[in-house]
Amino acid sequence: MRDTRFRNGEKTSSRAIALVFIVLACAFNERLAGDSVKRPAEDGTRTPAKPEAVGPFAELPNPALLPDGTLAAFSISMHDGLQEVAARFSRDNGHSWGESQTLFRLPREAGGFGYFDVLVDRKGEVHLFFLCDANTGGALPIAAKQHSPVKETLDVWQARSRDKRKTWDPPKRIWEGRAGDLLSVVQLRSGRILLPISYLTSRTWAHRGTGFDAFTYMGTYDSGVLYSDDDGETWRQSSAALKVPTPDLGTIGGVEPVVIQLKNGRVWMLIRTQMGRFYESFSSDDGTTWSRPEPSPIVSSEAPAGLIRLKDGRIVLFLNNCRRFPYAYGGRHVLHAAISEDEGKTWRGYREAIRDLLRNQPPPADGDFGAAYPFPALTADGKVIFSTGVSTGTRSQHPAEDSGPMARHEERFLYILDPAWLCETHQKDDFSHGLDDWSVFGTQGVGLVRHPGKAGAQVLSVSKTHAEWPAGAVWNFPAGAKGHLHVRLLLNAGFKGALLGLTDHFSVPFDEEDRFYNLFNVLLDPGSAPVSKLDFGRWHDLDLEWDCRKRECRVAVDRGQVAVLSQLREAQIQGVSYLRLRLPPAATDSAGMLLESVEADVSPK
Repeated sequence: MRDTRFRNGEKTSSRAIALVFIVLACAFNERLAGDSVKRPAEDGTRTPAKPEAVGPFAELPNPALLPDGTLAAFSISMHDGLQEVAARFSRDNGHSWGESQTLFRLPREAGGFGYFDVLVDRKGEVHLFFLCDANTGGALPIAAKQHSPVKETLDVWQARSRDKRKTWDPPKRIWEGRAGDLLSVVQLRSGRILLPISYLTSRTWAHRGTGFDAFTYMGTYDSGVLYSDDDGETWRQSSAALKVPTPDLGTIGGVEPVVIQLKNGRVWMLIRTQMGRFYESFSSDDGTTWSRPEPSPIVSSEAPAGLIRLKDGRIVLFLNNCRRFPYAYGGRHVLHAAISEDEGKTWRGYREAIRDLLRNQPPPADGDFGAAYPFPALTADGKVIFSTGVSTGTRSQHPAEDSGPMARHEERFLYILDPAWLCETHQKDDFSHGLDDWSVFGTQGVGLVRHPGKAGAQVLSVSKTHAEWPAGAVWNFPAGAKGHLHVRLLLNAGFKGALLGLTDHFSVPFDEEDRFYNLFNVLLDPGSAPVSKLDFGRWHDLDLEWDCRKRECRVAVDRGQVAVLSQLREAQIQGVSYLRLRLPPAATDSAGMLLESVEADVSPK
């Protein structure tokens, strides 16, 4: 769950943005503007651009596509002591936005309103669904909630438009209790509106329940759905209480579900858990009843998914495919995106849609951080535009900076994703555009240096210059169960060894357990293959050709095969999508290695 303050729609946190962040945000916009330009491929075709940031927005924008092709970005803001719902509109598929227009005010006497979701129904009317704290002060920290005498309240409220969005009904409460964040709302082909929710129960470790529940722990939250069969006039709650097991006693269980209707009519739900993957449930009667949640094959840290169907029928998935970091049971450093042509059975892409802009800083002491909580919508030209409820670049590491006129300033962005970008099968980096495609945070001795033999060129140097600091680098490329990776490298004299890994998920560059979870490990150990075939001080071509169906990877040095590696574990459904480089943690290695270029090709199936 997010750390939330509901009175003014902001997060409860001391990590306000200082002036330095404004400089970072401007630099970020300039960089993204440059990266978003479609560059010609080697064969003369134009390749799809990586996700483009548009905005900024003063408040969290939640996008929606209106019937005439206009995009709307809804938000909550505070003016003169009252919360207002406003919208900005774009008529060029999200690239530029008009001024903010106030739509209506929220009732102050009801409490503080917070994070919300939006639906444009089959008649073109807009429904907004909010959480409201009923003047109880909003959400308590998760660690404190089981021991606090304060009753937590986050009711679900709805506001809806009339007359082609010209007027708005007064907001009304449609559910009472302590809900989790709202991440999804859909209208089914039958016309029924489904609003998936999660909610606090009375369950604790001391009172786990009866029957099988007494042998395990299902956390403090259940998931379910609200539904309406009259275009949002009245609402009912499904009797299904969907719960999942937890890995330890203090966790919350299954929360923040998202849903999508499949082509066969069934409704598919993905539930955020602390188990390292989404749990899934299905409904064959438009959400009235649901199957018991079971582990899905989709790995994720403790963060919610985003699901949206494209106009051509394919499904785009947003997720944090991150492992082995203490925050959120795997971290939220990277928000990934994938695409499926077979209703979620297989996925392509698994590319880094956005990453935490401040990943090179230590994480904050409190509050959410990273890139998570996606809110996707379609654009009229077939792309996906999305925001993130946990946004990048929103923390300050210096309490003294959390004051003054800039103390509460925070800029938000929308991101435009071209689905074609998720279907690419080739990626190359020669460091001519810098190091932004790599993750090297939390390390020392890793960075770009002048190419020793090419004027004006840069190479990546990986060395361990400090005994107490790790040295590693991580690179993402389009996922594939079968593919080829080419690395042009040079081992400096005195190089003491490194681990080169191929894997199917993100973990931090300093992950010391990656060797147990990589799909393939190449030990660059002096005196043993393949390093024995590499001369110090000379550039070599290292090629890795993997096939997860055969569970093997063929390793070649300078086009001569030197080893066939066995796959160490079962691959995720998408196959290999990451290159990892890490020097041993025990000693320093000031010599290290240089990378001139990396290039990956994967098969489309």
